[in-house]
Amino acid sequence: MRKTKRTEITFETGQVLIVRRRPGSKRAWCAACEAEVEMVTVEEAAVIAGVSSRTIYRRVEAGRIYFMGTPEGVLPICGKSLSL
Repeated sequence: MRKTKRTEITFETGQVLIVRRRPGSKRAWCAACEAEVEMVTVEEAAVIAGVSSRTIYRRVEAGRIYFMGTPEGVLPICGKSLSL
């Protein structure tokens, strides 16, 4: 009977997300957090959270992510609430 030698190799990978804000990025008061926070767009929030834009809208509707409505219809998301 012939013996064979087996070598097992395991790879671990990681991911780092760097979000760079443009000069003049928007900071605003979040009443829910009671703090001045960085506001991000829905698209940026989706990238940060690793989900789709639709999921961000669902979480906003469920009250799990804080936002600040604007007269222009833009939906700035509280960056601090993304860690909920």
